[in-house]
Amino acid sequence: MINESYIKKYLTNELTAEECRELAAWVKADKQNSDFLFSLKDTYHRINYPRDKENADTEQEWQKLKEKIAQAAQNAPITCRRKIIPTAKRHLCMYAAALAVVCIVIGWHIRSFSTTEHSLHGAIKLKTGIGQQAQATLPDGSTVLLNACSELICRMNEWETVRNVQLNGEAIFHVTHDRHRPFHVHTRQYRIQVYGTKFNVIAYGEDTESVVTLEEGKVKVYSTNERDTVTLRPQESFVYNNLSHTYGIEQRSLNHLYALERREILLDGHTLEMKKEELSRHFGYTFTIAEELKNVTYRATLRDESLHEFLSVLSDITPQLTYRIDPSCRTVILQRNNGTGSDQTGRPVSRFARNGSGI
Repeated sequence: MINESYIKKYLTNELTAEECRELAAWVKADKQNSDFLFSLKDTYHRINYPRDKENADTEQEWQKLKEKIAQAAQNAPITCRRKIIPTAKRHLCMYAAALAVVCIVIGWHIRSFSTTEHSLHGAIKLKTGIGQQAQATLPDGSTVLLNACSELICRMNEWETVRNVQLNGEAIFHVTHDRHRPFHVHTRQYRIQVYGTKFNVIAYGEDTESVVTLEEGKVKVYSTNERDTVTLRPQESFVYNNLSHTYGIEQRSLNHLYALERREILLDGHTLEMKKEELSRHFGYTFTIAEELKNVTYRATLRDESLHEFLSVLSDITPQLTYRIDPSCRTVILQRNNGTGSDQTGRPVSRFARNGSGI
């Protein structure tokens, strides 16, 4: 039997290399092992279970999971005495039991990490953690899809006359049309005004640029001093450089910018250096990239892969790359493998997918 802590660490991307090898051997030893592990993982990701559980009582929640699965295992023989249950259905019972407990755990964590707070000043705050998304419907029927490590503040005391929200992070807004009440999104560097439209805002304080991309309707972007105004049309992006405090209008891929709706991270000719902040928010680890690897480009789609799966495929398609994970510092170090050739182009990969029963 596998050490149960390995499964917990696998779900939270905290396995060491040795633990990863032991878990891989256990998965490959029996198809039931792989079916159970990947079913549990798929459930974990599908309902937005956060990858970083700093404040969670994992021991208590894991005990609930063990007890629920044990109960399902005890009940299974009673049913089987009268009717033979196909293997697939037996697996389904076990997975359903696991799902029930994981849902309990997730409900607890949604309250802890996708928090909604009410302040004395009539504001509501919605926050997401690492690897987490949250969707909210505002009082006017407008919807907001919030990406990982983001914070949205909605000022309710002004809502009847003007719709004001403040964003730090990334969100997709689908604003209900109301020509009498403009909808404003405030960031550190600018203000966005709309009456009814759909648009994406990426405004993380630590990023070098902030981007507003319009899908439909019309958007006006005002500088913080209200001196400059830019009107966006569909398919256009307002790109603000947080270092030089300059801006421009560009045409950026909607498929890439709206990957948030599909729970994807797209690498479309991007380098890891360009994506390291997004990867950090997704996995909860800081990425340190060697100078020799900063120009390697990739074409890939990252969906629900774990950190180990991502790095394993990355090293497979980039022979000159080797990696080291430091769980204590929550850091991934990508280095050049001196024992390989000098090719600096990562071979294309359509997506990072689970391969057989590997981890």
